Amino acid sequence: MNTYDFYLNGRLINDRILSFEYSENLDDAATSFSFDALDNYDLTENNRLNEIRVCPKGTTNVIYDGFVTDWEHTDDVNKFHYSGFDVGFYLNKNKILKQFKTPTNIGKAITDLCSEYNINRGAIPSFTQNVTKIYKDVAFADVIKELIQLEQDKGGLKDTYIDCKNGSFNILRYQTEPSIRAMIADAIFVSSHDTISKVKTTKSIQELKNKVIYTNNDEKSVYSVIADDRSSIARYGLLSTVEKVDTNKTNNLQKLAQDKLKELNKVKETYELTLLGDFRISKGKLIDFSVGQYNINGMYLIKSATHNITSKRELINISMDVYRSNS
Repeated sequence: MNTYDFYLNGRLINDRILSFEYSENLDDAATSFSFDALDNYDLTENNRLNEIRVCPKGTTNVIYDGFVTDWEHTDDVNKFHYSGFDVGFYLNKNKILKQFKTPTNIGKAITDLCSEYNINRGAIPSFTQNVTKIYKDVAFADVIKELIQLEQDKGGLKDTYIDCKNGSFNILRYQTEPSIRAMIADAIFVSSHDTISKVKTTKSIQELKNKVIYTNNDEKSVYSVIADDRSSIARYGLLSTVEKVDTNKTNNLQKLAQDKLKELNKVKETYELTLLGDFRISKGKLIDFSVGQYNINGMYLIKSATHNITSKRELINISMDVYRSNS
């Protein structure tokens, strides 16, 4: 708590908040949070959801902006518990009805959806591919994820993810975090790498695919292009998938199939660990880790992170994958 300022509806509540925790995952548009406080703020104030903002102490740089969705007066009469989500809550909770009749640039499609459903849009990269589809009764977040995947599958922008922690809906690129540190004893900074503990590694082939079949999206056609890896098939057995895409002149199905095979034909390696740090250790970050006993050495992509912030320290549990560029 000594490294952050906490604001509820614009009021500083550092002396009333006991702890703060938030969790994020690359697979989820929303980030969840919870905090304990000494005062009863309830769910709303002035007919609006209570909003909690977290900034590095002495700055106005918002590193977390969320809305309280749940309130609890705990069994400790002096303590109240609050939880909620960032703006991603509205992406998950809104179902949409939208038709893109003619080929529409994916970036424009996302911008149009944000305007239509009152989503506060932040940073969105320049997409290169188009979409033509009807969406009925599908969660806003799931549509965005599908559009991001469509862009990647058709050879466009890669290594992107949804992030809503700063108060708006953003689509960001993976980025390297060159230096991570933690504050201890209220004043001493140490490298987060020196605080690593509770390391666990896992490997799985459940998501591995060694044969990719690309076909067009015409239900009356069986035209297909195949890419496979015979050595992988001999080692792990045949694991195939079928991808459907429109076969217009701009789509090289053979290249798409090869690119998809490269993406999917790998053993999934996941690493979990705990360390001290700060807000910079977050999903979508690429960090160089080295833990010799667990054969961890190189660049890793943070898939999920849970930050537990108290008056003494910020403890972070992370899950990460070996990073292999899709470019």
